[in-house]
Amino acid sequence: MPNVLGQNVTSVQEIVGLFRRHGDAVRGTYRARYVIEAGAKELYRTATLERPESMRGNPPEVVYPWEQIFVAAADCAGSDYPMLAQFFDVAIERVEFVVEGEFDPRGEFDGLDGYAAPVDAASCYLSLHVRALLTSHAPRGVLERIHRRVVDRNMVLGALRGVPKTDELIIQTTAEMRAAS
Repeated sequence: MPNVLGQNVTSVQEIVGLFRRHGDAVRGTYRARYVIEAGAKELYRTATLERPESMRGNPPEVVYPWEQIFVAAADCAGSDYPMLAQFFDVAIERVEFVVEGEFDPRGEFDGLDGYAAPVDAASCYLSLHVRALLTSHAPRGVLERIHRRVVDRNMVLGALRGVPKTDELIIQTTAEMRAAS
C-alpha cells in the first residue's frame, strides 16, 4: 500500500481525503538515474529511483507501477548510448542518464467521491526532462548524433511522447570527470 505524505492509503476515499487536505503537496518530481562505465558486461542495470517528498515514506525496495515508467525509461534509453557508440565506432567511457518527471497523481481520481483534480493534473505525468552526461573523447558531432537518436527514437521514451519533454547533453573528457570528482 502506498504511503503518501506519511499516510498509508488504499481506498479511493482515503486517497481523495489526503488530496483534499494536502493539495499541491502531492505533486513532485521523480528522478531515475542510470550509470554505466565502459567495459560493463550488463547494460540493463536497474536505475536508481529518487521519489518526490510526498512519496518518501515508501520502502525503497518497492517500485510502484507509476514509478516503473521512470526506471524503465532510464534503463532503456541509458543503455542505448554504449550500444550506439559501438555501432558508430566511438568510445564512451561513462554514461549517466537521468530521467526527471513532474508527477501529480490527482488526475487519476478526478470525479471520484466528489473530487475535482486540478485541470493541469489530468494526465498525472506533467513533464519529462532527460539529461545525458557522457564521458568520452569522441567527436562532439558523433555524440550529439547518438544523443538525438536516443531521445528521438528510444522505444520507452517514445511511449511517453504525449508528455512534454526537454533534453540536454553534457559531454566531458576523462580529465574533466576526474577534476569534478
